[in-house]
Amino acid sequence: MHLATSIWFFIIPFAAAAAIPGPAQGALIGHVLTRGGRSSLAFIAGMVIGNLAWLLVATLGLAAIALRFEAVFTGVKWLGIAYLLFIAWKLWSSEVLPAEPTAGRSVQRGILAGAFLTLSNPKAVIFFGAVLPQAFDMTVLSWGEVGLIAALGLAIDLAVQLAYLTMAARIRHAVRSPGQMKRVNRTSAGLMAGCAGWLALSR
Repeated sequence: MHLATSIWFFIIPFAAAAAIPGPAQGALIGHVLTRGGRSSLAFIAGMVIGNLAWLLVATLGLAAIALRFEAVFTGVKWLGIAYLLFIAWKLWSSEVLPAEPTAGRSVQRGILAGAFLTLSNPKAVIFFGAVLPQAFDMTVLSWGEVGLIAALGLAIDLAVQLAYLTMAARIRHAVRSPGQMKRVNRTSAGLMAGCAGWLALSR
């Protein structure tokens, strides 16, 4: 099968999986509603970096080795859960939407938080391991194909997360009254806490 044809067996399942709402998307929506679209770009960058890391692990044939380090990823998972619960508590107790932070430290925290969420889900590498062989001959994978896979994964994931950001940013922009702000905060807190629970129960 020609590469231009078979590659769709990677693009379509990956795009569909990325678009399906999950804990990371719920956390992203909550982040945008409370922090704003601009400051959530760092969170998205972290999410994309985490997914790209798992994609490269699967592409380079390191999935079995990575999954042996379960304790490391369990630690990352609980750090992500703790972060989500902390943010949920702050939002629930807040009366107004917080201003968008612009400090470099906030950017670093956003990247780390997004990366924690995606790296804490080693199921991603299992998904990639199942999908990639449908589009590529993994036994003779060239570095050019590795680069192509990484670029496609990065572009698709980024496009999907930016679509979520745009949707949530429009909702935030429509919020005006203090009562609406409080409801948005508490809705976002519920999203964050729900995502934390989802991650805690997932294996």
